[in-house]
Amino acid sequence: MRLIVTRPQHDITTRYLSSWAGEIIDFAKKKGVEVCDLAKEKANKNELEGRVKKLKPEAIFLNGHGNDDCVTGHDNKVMVSVQENYNILNNKITYALSCNSGKELGQKVVENGGAAYIGYSDEFAFICDNNYLHRPIDDPKAKPFMEASNQVMISLLKGNSAKDASARSKNKFKDSLVKLLSSNADPDSLQAAQLLFWNMRRQVCLGDMDAKI
Repeated sequence: MRLIVTRPQHDITTRYLSSWAGEIIDFAKKKGVEVCDLAKEKANKNELEGRVKKLKPEAIFLNGHGNDDCVTGHDNKVMVSVQENYNILNNKITYALSCNSGKELGQKVVENGGAAYIGYSDEFAFICDNNYLHRPIDDPKAKPFMEASNQVMISLLKGNSAKDASARSKNKFKDSLVKLLSSNADPDSLQAAQLLFWNMRRQVCLGDMDAKI
């Protein structure tokens, strides 16, 4: 089994996504999965296309900024788009932890031979603590967001279907927001709960719901 992970690291958002994607890489390797980690400058269009062609991965985990029609890599350079190379995601399970790409890019992929595409139809939002900007993995404010989003790949790597992986992630978002709403310890708990709900409602699973890695 092969997995490609893209991890641009050029701003606060991508540093957080990259750091937490590292947990997925560690988990995958423990499961015996061959992981291709396209980190920092390697998270670019040419590297991704070349590795997909060579490795023929069963799954691709995209991290980065996005728009309706694309997901970007390092320095916000377009990495996968409707206009150019969306077909590299065909016949694979893709999870895009990026804003908006579930709206057009994901639809285009599954309409043209994609197995499954899990992403977000609008912005993916999270809260972070400025005291942890250089230690994103230890940030308690970001933790509920990242753990819930990571549940998609963890579930897929455990052998669950795309539909079940998305459902488990949404349940994790829900559990976290309920816990925050029942606690008065964090002054940002209400805003965090609202954003967790936002992400949960905008996560979409497209294509073959029964697809598995």
